[in-house]
Amino acid sequence: MKRITLIIILLAGTLSLLAQKPVVSGTIVDQRGVSITGVTVCQKSTSNCAVADRNGMFYLDLEPEKEMRLRVECLGFNPVEIALDETTTYPLKITLVPMYLPGDIYSDDYSSDQTPLATMRWTVNIDALATDFSQFSSSIGSYNTDIMDKFRVIGPELGVSFSKMYIGIGLGFGYGRKHDYDSLVLDQNNTAYCINFGYDVIKAERVRLTPLISVRWLRSKLINYANEDKIPLSQYLDERDLDLRFNQTIAVAGINLECLLYNEAYVNGEYWSIGLFGGYAMKLTKEPWIYSKGNRTTAEGEIGIDHLAFGLNLSFYIPVQQ
Repeated sequence: MKRITLIIILLAGTLSLLAQKPVVSGTIVDQRGVSITGVTVCQKSTSNCAVADRNGMFYLDLEPEKEMRLRVECLGFNPVEIALDETTTYPLKITLVPMYLPGDIYSDDYSSDQTPLATMRWTVNIDALATDFSQFSSSIGSYNTDIMDKFRVIGPELGVSFSKMYIGIGLGFGYGRKHDYDSLVLDQNNTAYCINFGYDVIKAERVRLTPLISVRWLRSKLINYANEDKIPLSQYLDERDLDLRFNQTIAVAGINLECLLYNEAYVNGEYWSIGLFGGYAMKLTKEPWIYSKGNRTTAEGEIGIDHLAFGLNLSFYIPVQQ
């Protein structure tokens, strides 16, 4: 009888100790669902703590007479506090958000499987292409064609991606060049309109590689006028001002390589990229269309182009959620 009584007392004591030390368990992940190692989990207002293992798992024996709240902290992440009660189920799943991201863009039921319906892309492009107008030098003078042999433009592009497919529309404004030639002022400027089609063959955390087909309409505007404030009417009628627009369509097949910045935000938020484009250019029309003030002129000659085209771009991406 004494042995039975002793066993009952020991069992009661053991159960009492177990009741006094509830165990909390859980897994800690980031906003992408990736486990975080080394996270500190403490019972609030105590030194009773545990550290998550390499799988993000932790176990903590709670002190029964202390506050039933957990404080979860990790360097580089926003801290989290969790209230515990008799309805809490284990293991817990705790999500920590990096400090550089707004905490309110994530919800507890967020799933890393979510993908945006589309992604908008705002871009500033700098494009360069070497051109050759020498076949028109006999008509308009080599002093004019010499200043037209570089085609560089900078301008915006607006595009959208659906899955891996991309389409964009861009506009480029060229630099203005003025040059005094004898009694003339040579004024030249470039403009480009383009439509780009692409497909992402590589879309990783840091890199995007996209083959592109770019259809471009190049316009070179050339104006000559007398380098004087006032000229006699007879001189104007004899010399006349020159005002021409050369139009050439080309296609460029190439590769756009981008480095993604702050790409950890890609799943839910906006991010930047810096890119480099290189490609092979070819003419879609053999001879250019040449317009003057009110007239379309004809001329025997072609605009030569260097087949190497290249560019730089700075882009801002905005995922559009479903």
